[in-house]
Amino acid sequence: MTDGLWWLPSLIVFGSVGVGIVVIARVAAGRRRRLGSGVTNDLAALEQEAGVALVRADDLVHAAEDEVDFARAEFGDAAAREFSAAMATARDQLREAFQLHQQLADAIPDSDSQRRRWARRIAELCGSVTSTVLEQTGRFDDRRAVERNAPDRLSELRQGIAASEDRLTEAEATIDRLTGQVALSAVAPVTDAPSRARAALSRAHTALQQAETRVSAREVAADVLDDAAQSLLAARHALDDVTRTATALDAASRELDAAIQRGRAALDEARRRRDTAELPEAAADISAGIDILTDALARGSDRNELPDPLARLDIVRDAETRLDAALSSARTRQQRIDSAREALRGALFSARSHLEVASTFIAGNRGRVGPDARTRLAEAERQLALAEAADDPVDALDTARRVSRLAQDAEALARYDVGPTTAPYRS
Repeated sequence: MTDGLWWLPSLIVFGSVGVGIVVIARVAAGRRRRLGSGVTNDLAALEQEAGVALVRADDLVHAAEDEVDFARAEFGDAAAREFSAAMATARDQLREAFQLHQQLADAIPDSDSQRRRWARRIAELCGSVTSTVLEQTGRFDDRRAVERNAPDRLSELRQGIAASEDRLTEAEATIDRLTGQVALSAVAPVTDAPSRARAALSRAHTALQQAETRVSAREVAADVLDDAAQSLLAARHALDDVTRTATALDAASRELDAAIQRGRAALDEARRRRDTAELPEAAADISAGIDILTDALARGSDRNELPDPLARLDIVRDAETRLDAALSSARTRQQRIDSAREALRGALFSARSHLEVASTFIAGNRGRVGPDARTRLAEAERQLALAEAADDPVDALDTARRVSRLAQDAEALARYDVGPTTAPYRS
C-alpha cells in the first residue's frame, strides 16, 4: 500500500459486508429475545446461526485489515496504533470462535449442553468482533470524510491505473513462462488473472472518465470515484495472485530438487538399516518403504512431462514418511530426533505452501465460502504456529504434516462451496 493510496475509502472495503453486519445484529437480537422468553433454542438452528455469524465476522475482520493499512497511509502510524491493537484483539477472539466451531465439527460427539454453550459463545465472540471493528472504522470514517479531496483522488487513480497496466504486461509474461515450465494444473488457478485484471482496469477507466466529467462540472463524484478505486483494487488483487503463485511454484521447484537429494540419501541409510535389521518383519517393512520412496523419487524427477512441483513434493514427502515409520524400530531415539529435525524444514515448507494456496483461494472467493472451510483454515494456521514453536522436532514434524492435511481439507471444502463460477453468492 503506497502513501498515495490514502483516498481508498472504507466504504469500498466495508460495503460488501454492510449487509452482513445487519444480519449479525438481527440474529443476535433474535437469539436474546428467545432466551429471555425462556424458549429453548433448537440446537441445529443455533449452530447454523453461529456459522453465519462466524462467516460474517471473518469477512469483516479481513476487510478491516485492509482498512488499518489505509488508515496508516492516511494519518500515520501513531494515529493507527489503537486501530491496529483493536484488530489484534478482534483476531484473537475470531481464532477462539473458529476453535469452538472446529470442536462442533469434530467426529467425537459432545453433549447437547456443550454444543449449545459453544454455539452461543461463538455468537458472543462474533458480536464483540463486530462492535470492535465498527467502533474503530467509524472514527476513521469521520476523519476521512473531512479530508477527502476529489481532484487528488483523480490524480492518484490515474497513477494507480497506469502502474497496474505496467504490471499487467509483467503478469502475462509470468503466465507464459510458467505454462512452459510447470503442469497446467499448477498454474490453472491464475491463468485467467490477467484477463480479470484487464477487465477490472477497463471498468476503472470508465468510472474515472465519469468522475472527471463530474468534477469538471462541480458535481458529486464520490460514488464513481469509489467504483474506480474498487475496480483498481480488484485488478491489483488479480495481479498479486499471479506474483504469489509464481513465487510459490519457483520455491516449490527448488524444494523438490532438495527433497529428491535428501530422499536418495535416505534410501542409502534405509538399505543399510535393512541389511542389519535383526527382525525379518522390520527388514520387510523397510524394503517396502524403500520401494515406495524409489518410485516416488522417479515420479518426482520425471522429465517426460511438465511437473506440478507442489504435487510432486507431496508424493515424495508421503513416501519419506512411510519409510521413516518403517525405520523407526531400527533407530535409536537420538537418531529419530535427528531424522525428524532434518525432515521438519521440508514438512514446514509443504505446510506453508498448502496453507498459502488455501488462504489465497478462500480470500478470492469469500462471498461463496462457508464456515467449515474457514474453520479448517484457521485451525491449520493455529497448528502451524504450534509446529513452529515446538521444542520437540518429532512433535513438530507430526504437527506440520497435520497442517498440510488441514489446509488441503480447507481448500477442498472451499472449492466445493464455490462450485461453478456462475453460482450465486451466499447471502
